[in-house]
Amino acid sequence: MKILALIAICWLPAFHAIAQSSYSPSTRQFIAYDSPLIAFTHCRLADVKNLRVMADQTVIIRNGIIDAIGDAATTPPPPGAILIDCTGRSLLPGFVLLHEHMYYPAISINPPYVHYKQLPETFPKLYLACGATTIRTAGSVEPYSDLNLKRDIDLGKIPGPAMDVTAPYMEGKGAFAPQMHEMKGPEDAKAFVNYWADQGATSFKAYNVLDKPTLKAAIDAAHARGLKVTGHLCSITYREAAEMGIDQLEHGFFAATDFIPGKKENQCISSADPLGSVGPDSPAVKDLIRLLISHKVILTSTLAVLSGMTAADTLMWSEALAAMAPDTREMYLKYYSHQRSPMLDKTMQKDMKMEKMFADAGGLLTVGTDPTGNGSTLAGYGSQKAILLLVKEGFTPIEAIRIATYNGALALGLEASIGSIEVGKRADLVVIDGDIGAGIENIRNVLWVFRHGTGFDSKKLFSAVKGQVGKY
Repeated sequence: MKILALIAICWLPAFHAIAQSSYSPSTRQFIAYDSPLIAFTHCRLADVKNLRVMADQTVIIRNGIIDAIGDAATTPPPPGAILIDCTGRSLLPGFVLLHEHMYYPAISINPPYVHYKQLPETFPKLYLACGATTIRTAGSVEPYSDLNLKRDIDLGKIPGPAMDVTAPYMEGKGAFAPQMHEMKGPEDAKAFVNYWADQGATSFKAYNVLDKPTLKAAIDAAHARGLKVTGHLCSITYREAAEMGIDQLEHGFFAATDFIPGKKENQCISSADPLGSVGPDSPAVKDLIRLLISHKVILTSTLAVLSGMTAADTLMWSEALAAMAPDTREMYLKYYSHQRSPMLDKTMQKDMKMEKMFADAGGLLTVGTDPTGNGSTLAGYGSQKAILLLVKEGFTPIEAIRIATYNGALALGLEASIGSIEVGKRADLVVIDGDIGAGIENIRNVLWVFRHGTGFDSKKLFSAVKGQVGKY
């Protein structure tokens, strides 16, 4: 089995506020609250910066910005405010998720020929419905579609999260998908970065079989434009990429080829277990973690898609299956549901421990969905599962929420405006039915998602895509 390839089939962006009057009729059907002055009362507030859940809080938003926060007993709602009673509910920052695609494996998939289908109608709704108010696409197969989708969301034409649009994959010779450009060398990489930066891409992603000179040229070109580069690597090790100046790495340590015996420079060995020869407590792993942190390399955890490829994870959420179009569901049940490897059970356990070690040592860990790798990880549903699995990894619920919110904002350089519930920040908020401090499972009980102060009805968004995912 080609493990690293399976994962795949598996910063400073310009985010624009939406004028309340500019929402299209098709977007307005999902809006539950649209007022310049709103007060949330009696909330359990997720204070992700201080890692605590505060009881009985009032949060006031004015013109899409958080205007006041305080104890309910001493913070009365202002006259004329729309009141939202949060008794028995939790108020979270909007999720900032960093490995989000707008495509999904096509129905006609026939390995090793892989094709992806863009889903601009259903995936933005699913992301917003689950609580994601900002996402980074982390690789595009239809870049103009993604750029235009971002524009239409910003204009209020369709509902969805704010988007950091990552350019098309930066790949070398031997790409496994026909929708990927194979770079010819450093000059090609430089021209590629400048072209897509001019088109509006706000981040870049290196892929499996680049060589070192080409990746180095791409990183330098992106940094010259004030943009960042992440990577799902294979031919290049994490150590090599860190020393070149890469900003971020995807899939935790699952795509690290640093520990594969006999690997040669610029060689992608995708059939090996990347962590099979090493233990999390080994000096080699600890040394790599220290190196990554010293170079300020950010890691993105994508546990939902990895879990779906293990033999241990046999449960598919019924809601996710119901969301699939009939032919998509048939493809998943006939093909992807059988693509599970017992070997990956141990690998995932190692990866989870190493991600926790990285975070505990001071590394910046973020989280993403990657709704491509095994068919079961849909946008929205898979996003929630990725956050749930962080608690299984050893984080507390409030720590997992911080990884999914404030850490993502830090990675994008947007922590001054989003990622936490603070006065002066944008009112990107999620209302959860239940006590988030009592159990991370409550993040599945989303009632409303506020983006720029406008509240969207989560259940309506989820219902609108039922039976449609894979079709649109």
